Amino acid sequence: MNWYRNIDRTKFQFDFIVFNDGPLREEIECLGGNIYVLPTLRQSPINYYLGLQKIFKGRRIYNGIHVHNSFKNGVMLWLAKKAKINVRVCHSHTSGVENKWLLPIFYLLRKLVLSASSVWLACGKNAGDFLYQHRHYYVINNAITVERFLFDCEKLAQAKQASEKYHLPKNKKIIVHVGRFSQVKNHHFLLALAMSDKLNEQCHFVCIGDGPLKSAFQGDIRKHDLESRFSLLPANNDIPALLACADIFVMPSLFEGVSVAMLEAQAASLPCIVSNTIATEADMQLNLVSFLPLDEPTLWVDKLNETIKVALSPERCLNAFDRLGYSTAAVIKQITSIYLSKPSHET
Repeated sequence: MNWYRNIDRTKFQFDFIVFNDGPLREEIECLGGNIYVLPTLRQSPINYYLGLQKIFKGRRIYNGIHVHNSFKNGVMLWLAKKAKINVRVCHSHTSGVENKWLLPIFYLLRKLVLSASSVWLACGKNAGDFLYQHRHYYVINNAITVERFLFDCEKLAQAKQASEKYHLPKNKKIIVHVGRFSQVKNHHFLLALAMSDKLNEQCHFVCIGDGPLKSAFQGDIRKHDLESRFSLLPANNDIPALLACADIFVMPSLFEGVSVAMLEAQAASLPCIVSNTIATEADMQLNLVSFLPLDEPTLWVDKLNETIKVALSPERCLNAFDRLGYSTAAVIKQITSIYLSKPSHET
């Protein structure tokens, strides 16, 4: 979405294929884009197939397709190839297989996406090596619009409004997590931390996102009588203000490429306590990130207790993102060049 907000829309227009409706519909439509909501291939194979056929054979002519679910959407890329869409981008954002039921067929899925795509991208080395192995691919950094998250007087006022809007507790140490409720995000690790009698009673977890495991997580919070430790918020457009409310960002993912949520947290000057399974490229070298092992939860508890938020200057944050190539402007230049180029390979 950062790309769409900042790209030259007189030259490029995006439409979106999604598997659930979300809070960005109004903004996308105002910018001129369309949204197509389809079931996943697993939910309804026939409707998924027919929906894609209708999109690719409709009135709108597409010059390219950019798939972010990598190996899960080989059928989409294959249908795009059949529809003679020349630029077919496969973009790897993960370094592992989240759903274990996919493991037996992963190699077939990888073969399909590689044969159906014309451009191979990854958000980092781990994600690229995982999907493409020895093949040549391009790394496109998961850049953000850093200015949206920098802390200033205006952001302070927005933080106060967001705190009231979402009924966040006052005088607590706010530990925020942003991410879909799915197995790979490992929310139950947060539950284990909250259950520790060594965790400071002032620590309060704010989990922002939706997903298939959210209701079960809510049930587990009630089961363990931890309602006072957690606030669960829906996916929303108030992330910059909510990060400004927070004291710490936490991410115990089982595996992860370069996390956009983690980049946004660093732009907001938040200390980030994350699992050592997350790509180290996500560290903007601002002395904000601590990588910890998931098999030692006591280290996490100690780190949460002792960590104090220290505001960094906007200039320091901006310089770090620019230097490491994670600013939106640098990535827009890369991606538009790819969209306009001839396919880098055909198999």
